[in-house]
Amino acid sequence: VAIITNMRTMDTRKIVHEIITDIANGAQINKVLFKAQIIASNIGNENFTNYIRREQQGYTSEYPVADYRHIKTRVEATFAIPFSNMQKVIVPVELVENKQIRDLLNFVDVREPLGQIEQMYNNAENSMIRVHVPAFAYSTIESLYENNNARVYIACHKFPKESLLNIVETFKSRLLQLLLEFDKELDWKLDLSTDQNRQTVTTIINNINAIIANTGNGNVDTNNINIDNDKHAFVGKN
Repeated sequence: VAIITNMRTMDTRKIVHEIITDIANGAQINKVLFKAQIIASNIGNENFTNYIRREQQGYTSEYPVADYRHIKTRVEATFAIPFSNMQKVIVPVELVENKQIRDLLNFVDVREPLGQIEQMYNNAENSMIRVHVPAFAYSTIESLYENNNARVYIACHKFPKESLLNIVETFKSRLLQLLLEFDKELDWKLDLSTDQNRQTVTTIINNINAIIANTGNGNVDTNNINIDNDKHAFVGKN
């Protein structure tokens, strides 16, 4: 048993070093997740195993997403008005009185697998990501405006594509921190004492923090959005 345990510890230590190298070299996130899954299996920690599984496979609706997947957005709605053209507005979500619906409009939970999120970021053709607002919220949006004949044709959340990158990079940072904590608790004896290895970890964390700092938190500050009341006078409730 002791021999098997030592071999598992050696394998775990080797894989952890590979993860650190992969992150430093910008490897695809699925490669990092696969090795993290092996680590989770070796450790046998249920919380860590579930965390890696959900990041790898996506979060189902029964589980809350990790905090960095809860994205602040703005909402744009296109109104269909009888005997007039379609008109697009930025919805003043802060005026919604029902907190549950207000939060639903203010935020999007990104539940997709981490590998898919990375692909979405890499393949994004526009700087902003669009996610459809649930149709049941349309009546709430319509209630914010004066024209009783105006109907929401379509409404979408919009947020910068950098929000997707922030999700991936924040996961990398969290994973590194967790692995370093496990090293202390389980005595993996990670070889982080040399200047080169210590510099590698420091560089990774600094790079991740720089990416997050340069892109902001990926959220849309709706307080800084000015609605042109003249342009949208047909609906404005001020």
